[in-house]
Amino acid sequence: MAQENRGTLIPAKIIQRSVMVGGSITGAYRDVNNNFGSQEISSSEQQFDFDVKAGYFILHDVAIGGRATLNHTRTSTDGGSDTRQTYLLVGPFVRYYLNNGIFGEASYSVGKNNEANSRKTNISELKGGIGYAMFINPKVAIEPAIMVARYKEKRASGGENSYLTKFGPSLNLGLQIYLFRERKLALLR
Repeated sequence: MAQENRGTLIPAKIIQRSVMVGGSITGAYRDVNNNFGSQEISSSEQQFDFDVKAGYFILHDVAIGGRATLNHTRTSTDGGSDTRQTYLLVGPFVRYYLNNGIFGEASYSVGKNNEANSRKTNISELKGGIGYAMFINPKVAIEPAIMVARYKEKRASGGENSYLTKFGPSLNLGLQIYLFRERKLALLR
């Protein structure tokens, strides 16, 4: 199922100067620690993401690019209250492919959480994981992946910094379109 670019003399999964565009959906269940100065509150969270990305292959099998994630979370605290929030994160990513279709990906994203009737917070997320590109035709791939994310939300609270951290795995299912460089150009190189 992994696709090779057999029309070129370059033994690469994805050749240099190709472009990738696509997106993924993510589902996760995480434990959350909410630290307010000296007080800590534990809770659990269900998270759903819609991720879009565009990348450029700077080398054979190595892509860098930008991504945007729309995140919706539902958090249940030990006290029984539920909160819901939606926010947007943007940032760079890097991806490396092996010749068998397996890829590794890492990204760092930042954003702001501007909830109504609440204070503004700065958000950052570091994410990494592995996946597999199953090409359903020469340019389109379905990409299941397992990722691990560390999320941090910083809040300023009357001179005292408080923060929310989340850490845990997520399951992704993506669809990418690969716009390969013309094969004749690859042969001339």
